[in-house]
Amino acid sequence: MADHNSFFDREWPFLQMADLYALRPNPTFRNPPFEAADFRVLIVRLSPFRDVDRSLPHLFLFDAVRRALPEAYIDLAFFPPRHDRERLEQASIPLLVGVQSLRSVEDFDLVLISNAYSLELLNLPYLLLRSGVPPLASQRDERWPILLLGGSNATAAHPIVAEDGESLVDGIFFGEGEEWVGRLVCSLREAKDLPKRERLARAAARVKGLWRAGQSFDEPVEKPILPTPRAEHLPVDYPLLPGPEAGTARLQITYGCPAFCTFCFEGYDRRPYREVPLEDVLAVARRLKRTHGCDTLELYSFNFNTHRDILTLLFDLSRTFDRVGLKSQRVDILYRTPGLLEMEMAAEKRSFTLGIEGVSERLRAWLHKSLPTEMVEGVLDRLLRERARQVKLFYLLTGYETEADLAEFRGFVRWLKDLRRRHHPTTRIVFSFGLLVRMPFTPLQFDRLFLDPEEWKPILGPTKSICETSGFEFRLAAPWDEYATSQVLAMGGHWLLEPLLMLAEQGHHYDERLTPGCWESLRGWMVDHGRWTPDFLGEKGLGYPFAFSFLRSNVSTEFLYRQYRRAREGVDEGYCLGNEDGPGRCLGCGACTDAQRRAITGHRLRPPGDGRSPARLRELVRAKRRLKPVYVRLCLSPIVAGAPPEWVNAWVMRGVLQACPEQVDNLLSARESLFTVGENRKRYPPGLYGETLFAFRAWDAEALLEALATAGDRLQEFFDYLSPVEDFEPGRFSRATMELDLPADRFPDALHRLRDFLRAGYVPCNLRREGDRLHLDLPPRALRKRVLFKGEGRREGDRYRLRLEVGPKFDLRGFLRSFGQPRLDRLARVGVLDIAG
Repeated sequence: MADHNSFFDREWPFLQMADLYALRPNPTFRNPPFEAADFRVLIVRLSPFRDVDRSLPHLFLFDAVRRALPEAYIDLAFFPPRHDRERLEQASIPLLVGVQSLRSVEDFDLVLISNAYSLELLNLPYLLLRSGVPPLASQRDERWPILLLGGSNATAAHPIVAEDGESLVDGIFFGEGEEWVGRLVCSLREAKDLPKRERLARAAARVKGLWRAGQSFDEPVEKPILPTPRAEHLPVDYPLLPGPEAGTARLQITYGCPAFCTFCFEGYDRRPYREVPLEDVLAVARRLKRTHGCDTLELYSFNFNTHRDILTLLFDLSRTFDRVGLKSQRVDILYRTPGLLEMEMAAEKRSFTLGIEGVSERLRAWLHKSLPTEMVEGVLDRLLRERARQVKLFYLLTGYETEADLAEFRGFVRWLKDLRRRHHPTTRIVFSFGLLVRMPFTPLQFDRLFLDPEEWKPILGPTKSICETSGFEFRLAAPWDEYATSQVLAMGGHWLLEPLLMLAEQGHHYDERLTPGCWESLRGWMVDHGRWTPDFLGEKGLGYPFAFSFLRSNVSTEFLYRQYRRAREGVDEGYCLGNEDGPGRCLGCGACTDAQRRAITGHRLRPPGDGRSPARLRELVRAKRRLKPVYVRLCLSPIVAGAPPEWVNAWVMRGVLQACPEQVDNLLSARESLFTVGENRKRYPPGLYGETLFAFRAWDAEALLEALATAGDRLQEFFDYLSPVEDFEPGRFSRATMELDLPADRFPDALHRLRDFLRAGYVPCNLRREGDRLHLDLPPRALRKRVLFKGEGRREGDRYRLRLEVGPKFDLRGFLRSFGQPRLDRLARVGVLDIAG
């Protein structure tokens, strides 16, 4: 087994993903010892952690595997950012390493890879080659684990599969995995002693949606769809990861989309539209809060305001959580639903993201957006009257924009400029544009491709000018090379595997931006190999040989082609979701059962009832913001050593709610309030353990304090509750006693260096030896500076142990960083023994 502990023990503080490596072992993974586990699963994201910290796929996979195999060892790996890649490669460390086990791919039994978008596919062969893993399935013998790929881009992952069935992975899972991932890993676990090919064949016989490398394209694969989402399908049992989003949980409230936007890959890939019932959403929300200690809940949905009970959800969740986040929503529903905008504003939503897509009504009809100008203007008028802080307007440029379309857009932008001036001039309005990528398994797969940059210049230049001359921000989502590469990867054929490997060997990948020269190299290969052809670039008919011909979707190719022809004719037939004006009309896509069709066409947003009005919600939120925190003294376990503040806050709140589950609707937030606030955040490294003070905000503070006082041993896994504290000011203390545990090779002569550090800050002091221990002697004039009151320490083997009594002006981080390397302070383990106010 390849063990990379020695490298990470020395180098983790200097990595961009340091927080992920700081907390080892992370108790929320609930893993057995690596060597003792009889099945080990590595879950891989093809993007860095900073880019996927807010996403669910790796957490969904973890939850599914943990439910199916409670005793398995489950680890996560992320695409390392640039700085980390350089350090890893310099040390000959594979790029694919589990963040907990620090083991590489060959030490696992199964590797599950989540693919979110096309450009990520560049990173898969890049990672394999730079982790010592043979890139092709046929090259990996029984010494290597099974590699499976899935995710929201799986249906467009054809670049990793050749026409003969050769592949970068051993299998691809298509569709929704809620009912199938657990069965899949169980099947592979049960047959772990059999050859890989036989194990995969057995799994494919039991699991819908699994394609195997080498499988004939004549053998169909049916994409599974979760028929009725319920509470048991929503992920809850996953680890609390140490990142800036540790205090936020995400909860999916709908599946699929009822609209028929011609460009939308996810909308067609995840049909039909389904809702998680209200009571299930509320129950899982409370479970998430108890399990993860989250104070913020984000509702995940393609369009959150399609849920029939969204008004009730906003009210009830705002009582349980400190904050409720809402992202994408349909403009037409916001326009015609009485009270919805007011309810969102009452729930403290001040930033709105609106997908307008086409710059004119003609192009919105071509995109089948079902969004007339009247609705766009009506919603913007109300947002500015309600004094929204920020509005982001998302548009897609199609390549078909004419002078008339741009003139209509110019008139709209001038109207918006005047509207903002009259109603709320300080509202920030951002126009974000993307060049339209034609995606497979959508109506626009039949459209021609716009891969000549000259065709875009007469569109992009005027669009940018229209926005900026009216005083609005203009953003282009991706530069030309990323757009063009994405388009080829999305609509190219299985011949893409060869250039994909070539690009990886050349060092090309995607990390915030595409490596220079990647597009030129890909286009050059296509020209040289006869793939840059009119057939590929031009309009396509029903008989065109699209990739993944074996995949059976619940939306037929014939329906997609019909929708494409209707778009070309400028016909927008609306979508099938019913509303207050009457039932919707089924367009005949074929994705629904009869029961699903009735639910969609008969859909209505339900009024919240029971006094859940916008005015009541506004008052509830105001009351929440007026709550004064209660301060308590806690003693944190050494398990939090090195963890960032967001993780520690969630860990403490998790401890309270697991010990006192009746407080789930009472406790709103928990915040460390001594060493991570104000100037102390600069003076102390993250992850101090031992004594500290926490601020708890709760609807009923007395009930919370009583619960803490009587919880006893139930809290000890997380912290020891000491006492409430009166008249405390966050960040203020008179003195604190700390123990420092420092590696001697990184902090040589630690006490001598502390003496020099103090003297440089005009704090006079001397060292005195007593046996094997050194003491700092400080004269009275030094003590009056309230920097340090006492200090002593000694070397124990390869460690220095220091005991310091510090004052409010002591700069611990400054001292630790005086040893010459930034972020060296993360290597120190600091325990707080006592605090005096």
